[in-house]
Amino acid sequence: MIKDYCPGFLDPMAGGVVQAGESYEDNAIREAEEEMGVSGVPLTYVTTFLYNESYTVVWGGMFECVYDGQLKLQPEEVSEVLIMSAADIMARANEFTPDGIFAMRLYLDWKAHDASK
Repeated sequence: MIKDYCPGFLDPMAGGVVQAGESYEDNAIREAEEEMGVSGVPLTYVTTFLYNESYTVVWGGMFECVYDGQLKLQPEEVSEVLIMSAADIMARANEFTPDGIFAMRLYLDWKAHDASK
């Protein structure tokens, strides 16, 4: 992804700034469509979180989307998509934005907990 924040770093997730009056879910739907061309796919709520580092504070809402269709990338936001396993992402964590890796860890914890049900 092309980043104003952490330029040159990868991001394991699509996302963006919530607009005034917009819910986290509405934002996730909008960003998936804008950045990746993904629409009409159900989302599963994962979590709401706070990422707070000395230089970055993010209130986030995370959703899972399972999609196997064609992607249509927004060139202003996404330069390419790399298909990687979660293990590969975590092994290369230093190449990803810190808040993205934080969110990825939350997602993996959620998946592990969900799988144990």
